[in-house]
Order: sequence, then C-alpha cells, then structure tokens
Amino acid sequence: MKHRKKWIAAALAAALFTGLFTGCGGASGATATSTAAVQEIAQGSGEAGAVADTANGTGGQTSLDSGALTPQDSRKIIYNATLWLETKQYDQASAALLEAASQAGAYVQSSETSGSAERGDRSVYYTLRVPAEHYSEFLNAAGQAANLTRRSESTQDVTAEYVDLEARLASLEQQRQRLDELAAKAENLEDLLAIENQRTQVQYEIESYTGQMNVLKDQIAYSTVEVYLDEVTELTPQSPSFVSRVGSAFRGSWNGFVAVVQELVIGLIYLLPFLVVAAVVIVVVVLLARRAAKKHPRPSAQKQPGTDGANQPPKYTQMK
Repeated sequence: MKHRKKWIAAALAAALFTGLFTGCGGASGATATSTAAVQEIAQGSGEAGAVADTANGTGGQTSLDSGALTPQDSRKIIYNATLWLETKQYDQASAALLEAASQAGAYVQSSETSGSAERGDRSVYYTLRVPAEHYSEFLNAAGQAANLTRRSESTQDVTAEYVDLEARLASLEQQRQRLDELAAKAENLEDLLAIENQRTQVQYEIESYTGQMNVLKDQIAYSTVEVYLDEVTELTPQSPSFVSRVGSAFRGSWNGFVAVVQELVIGLIYLLPFLVVAAVVIVVVVLLARRAAKKHPRPSAQKQPGTDGANQPPKYTQMK
C-alpha cells in the first residue's frame, strides 16, 4: 500500500513538472512566433517593391500581358493643350469661350487679365480643366470662338506608373491587415510596440502612394487646356503673304515708334517741374554774376614804358 502511494505521488510530480515545462515552452514559442511574424511583415516593403516591379515587368520573369490593356479602356493617358486666340470683339469672344467650357463640363482653374477697353489691347489667360471625354470637343469649340493663330497639344502615357502604384497599394494593404491581426494576438507590450511601429510605417507609405494615385487620377480624368485670348485691331491671316507680312512689320514698327515718342513726351512732362526749377536757378546765378561784374570792373591795362611811338627808333626804308 505504501509503495502504491509512492508511485502515485511520483506520477503526480512528473505530470506537474511536465505541465510547467510545457507552459513555459508554449509561452516562449508564442513570443518567438510573434517576433518572427513582425520581422516577416517588416520585410513587406521589399515585397511590395517586388510586386510592383513584377507588375511593371521588371521583377523576376513575370510581366503583364500586353494584350490585357486595351487603348480605349485601360491606357492611362494625360492630355494637355494650349490655344492662342485673337479677336476684334473681345467681349463676345470671351463669353463664347466660357460658354464652350461650360458645355464641355470644364471649370476655370485660374485666369489673368490685362489691358483696357479704351486702348483696345485687352487680353486674358485661362487655365481650364476639361473632362477627358470632352477634350477634343472643347478644343474645336474654342477654336471657333475667335481667330485661332496657334494650337499645341501633348499627351503623356502614365499607364506603367498607374499600375505600379496600384500594385504597391495592394501589397501595403495586405501588410496592414496582417499587422492588425498580429496586434490583436500580441501577448506582451514589447511585441505590441514593434507591431505598432511597423504599422505606422506601412500607413505612411499607403498615404504617400494614395496621394500620388489621386494626382494621377485627377490629371487623367481632367485634361489641362491653356487659352490665350488677345484683343487686336487686325486679325492675323491664316496664310499671310509676303506683302501682308511686310505691312504687318511696318505697322508694328510705326506703332513702336509712336509708343517711344509717347513715352518720351510723358517723361518730359514728369521732368518739367525739375527743368523749371533748374532754369530759375540758372537765371538767378547769371544775374548775380552780372551785378558783381558791374560793381567791381576790371582795371584797364597800363602801358609799359618804351612802348609809345615817340621812343621807338626811326624806321628806315630801303632804297630801290
């Protein structure tokens, strides 16, 4: 009986020792697992870059199928244009231009005006944001609002950059979800702080890439069109001849000459008060100088002895 009790006590002690050992090992394993998971997530930035490079066809041997992107639907293109217009009827042309923008669903991002109606040299500069689907329609309508002298267009394909940002954001979102799961399972403060630090870095990258993505989306959805509208007295011919070019050059030269003369006259008017004061000062100085000369006349030159005619030796004439 005594031996049986000894065996039972030994078995209980062994079970207790085994349980304690297993518990300590489990806690240590949980901590190691959590730390390893954080380290794995910490390498996520490199994985995000690898995913993005793969999307661009530069990482590994995997690349996007070129046939997966159709020009109409998936290509991400930014359209920009600049128009130079002139008109004799400035108010009507400006109103027609703004009406064309309104019809296209565009809005004025910025504007700048100069000149005056009295001189007939008004001008306005618009920066318009036009929906991409109405881009060509607006350019045609704006060209009819006034005399179009010049038109410039450019396009920028940002498909690769757009896909790159999408891939990076998708990878970072997965990292953030994984970090949230680890934070919920963290069993000590050290692991929780490590997870939160990594999550902060991931969140910062997500916000940065999201900002870049929003800028791209805005530029893709709304084209930028710059418009210069000038008020003129004579419209520029669409195909100017040599004679018209000579006449235009002469008119420009004459207008420049008239402008210079006008500026000189205006400058003289500005200087007129100073000239009057200077003239008064000069007159006063001259009068004072003359008065001083009258009060103090110069002494007459005295004759030197031996210079009169009586003391001069007789002149001899040569006999022929």
